[in-house]
Amino acid sequence: MKKYYSIVFLISSVCIFAQQSISFESTEGFSTGDINGQAGWISTPTGGVPQNVTHQTVSLDKASDGSSSLKIVKENTYGTQSAPIIGGFYNLPAPLACNNFSVSFDINMSQLNGSDFGFQGVNDMDDQFVVRLDFEKTGLVKLLNTVSGIQNLIPVPSTWLPNIWYRIKVVGTATDVIYYLNDLLIYTGPPASSLPINQLRFVHNNALGSAYIDNIKINNQATLSTKDPVKNEVKLSVYPNPATEVIKITTSQKIRHIEVYDLSGKRMDATVSGDQVYVKNLSSGTYLLNVETDGRNFTEKFIKK
Repeated sequence: MKKYYSIVFLISSVCIFAQQSISFESTEGFSTGDINGQAGWISTPTGGVPQNVTHQTVSLDKASDGSSSLKIVKENTYGTQSAPIIGGFYNLPAPLACNNFSVSFDINMSQLNGSDFGFQGVNDMDDQFVVRLDFEKTGLVKLLNTVSGIQNLIPVPSTWLPNIWYRIKVVGTATDVIYYLNDLLIYTGPPASSLPINQLRFVHNNALGSAYIDNIKINNQATLSTKDPVKNEVKLSVYPNPATEVIKITTSQKIRHIEVYDLSGKRMDATVSGDQVYVKNLSSGTYLLNVETDGRNFTEKFIKK
């Protein structure tokens, strides 16, 4: 797979456009099948023939809003890539200023130990990332930040599990870019570049597995001051950690469901009683605890001694 090639905007503008929603429904001009060429979307350019990859589709398999979603999958013609690059690209009708925008979307990924999945807000003309979030195959979540002109992917205190819908929100303010996972603030820092965003990419590194993207909202909410994060932020704590017999969970919301997974995404047989999880019978190692509360879904890592 060759380096990205610049893609000419369908419509050019320098002003920030109004609110926009994309759920890949027929009422929005989408039809099932190849996303390339539909409603401002393309699939990854190849630099050869065909000009774009061919298996990134509008699918009826799974959706968080309506009946359709964007499904990104492995392209068998190409090998595993060094970074997320295969998927669907949305050419924005007008660029987003890095200091005044919001983008949110739902994502559901099929498996751990498969592909690295990602979201990228890019200035395609200069081939520069402005924002980037990676769901690594290990279950870690990483973000791109810039320190002294050097860009690095840094881990944030969040993890993900397969076959669960997650809501991502990225907000650009006058001073910072703010990232939220399921409405929980996970990172505040400068954008990776001060250039405007003219393309949104939903991608993976062409290894195993697939992901569904849905319910994309662009500029549908006011930007937030970094000094005024989301009010009534719900927090969750897990202790003791490491644990030998029992883990206790505390949260301000009612707990609806708890499950334990190993790092491969396999659900473990652990007894749950109210806000306590009995882990005595688990083998020593690292596990993921998924806690569903009223309106939230948390994933926490813990160690069984």
